[in-house]
Amino acid sequence: MAGCGAVGGEGTTRLESFVGLDGLHQRSADLRPAELGTAEAQAFRRALESAEITNVDEVRAALSFVPPADRRAFAFAVPGCAETSAELTVAHGALTVRLTGGENVRCVQANYFLAVFSLDRGSIPPTPKLSTSPR
Repeated sequence: MAGCGAVGGEGTTRLESFVGLDGLHQRSADLRPAELGTAEAQAFRRALESAEITNVDEVRAALSFVPPADRRAFAFAVPGCAETSAELTVAHGALTVRLTGGENVRCVQANYFLAVFSLDRGSIPPTPKLSTSPR
């Protein structure tokens, strides 16, 4: 799924991909948010592949996104329940993702989601802090 997930800067942030991480039942310490095209993103991808997710092709496709030269892209693995999208907040040099949708659903076990966002290169510092926010 792809859609708009911008907060704090109309037009600067785009949700490029939102994918359930089928088969991931607990978060690995290796799944730290990462900028695509970096060594950290390669480690992120390897961590997902070693977690034996069942939709690896869909996840690989999402992580293969290449932003145009004037944009940067970031990947986040986020725990949730039955969410349908994600938003990215840009504030004080930090990028924070929050899942949205899927209200009024109670999950016994967390589900995990991959969210890939792109941003205008000039809208964020060279080394932003990357984090996830609980619902």
